[in-house]
Amino acid sequence: MKRKGNIMAIISPKGGVGKTVTTSNIAMALSELHKKKTLSIDTNVTTASLGFHFNLIYPKVSIYDALKNKFDINDAVHKYSDKLHIIPSSIVIEKCDQNIDTMQKNIKKLVGHYDNILSGMIDKYDYILLDAAGGFSTESIASMKIADSILLVTNPEYPSILATAKCVEYAKFLKIPIAGLILTKVMGKSYELTKAEIENALKIKVIGEVPFDENVPKSICHKKPIMVYKPYSKASRAYKKIASSIVGKEHDSKFHEKVRDILGF
Repeated sequence: MKRKGNIMAIISPKGGVGKTVTTSNIAMALSELHKKKTLSIDTNVTTASLGFHFNLIYPKVSIYDALKNKFDINDAVHKYSDKLHIIPSSIVIEKCDQNIDTMQKNIKKLVGHYDNILSGMIDKYDYILLDAAGGFSTESIASMKIADSILLVTNPEYPSILATAKCVEYAKFLKIPIAGLILTKVMGKSYELTKAEIENALKIKVIGEVPFDENVPKSICHKKPIMVYKPYSKASRAYKKIASSIVGKEHDSKFHEKVRDILGF
């Protein structure tokens, strides 16, 4: 596949840190704030969740269907807005794949098709974001290998940072550039590692810190990205800044956003 440098895998070494929330909201910010044509793909086939964040729960065609050559990849593209398109995965496991060992063997065969699938998409979009599976499964490694760079998502707590260190080693072994590290659910507690401590330990630049925001689980309940549900919440403002960093721009905060930053809400 001819590389354009626009495929970015969003990776988390462990579940529950907010990876899919991060993927969906960076996609929203790139498309709405920076007017970048963005494609977000759920490459977490076995435990899909990206579609849920965009109210795409039972898509007629998913990335899984395209991987199994049942449908053309373009049939799996769902238009969320003019600038943001989604390729979800299905939350339903086919009967023939309910045996986990068989399913994993099938996935190993299917990951080789990613090159062919994405080769026809890279010129259509400014950014392609892959919402990878958590941990170090076949799916997550495949997402890393197909990407031009990876974004790591983690919490500022010791177990998460230790797992992230392992992910950094994987990326180095696979010779995949790391675009940066995003810290989520930051509460500023004494037991949390600071940004400086994490950068020093991992030798990776932290490109954004997303504070803990109770509006995030509420937005998931409403099947909307936080940037749609509460566009001026603490988390939304953080994701806007991260997206600006990705495109190489300073985030131009509006007056009321600056006031909220100063007042801390």
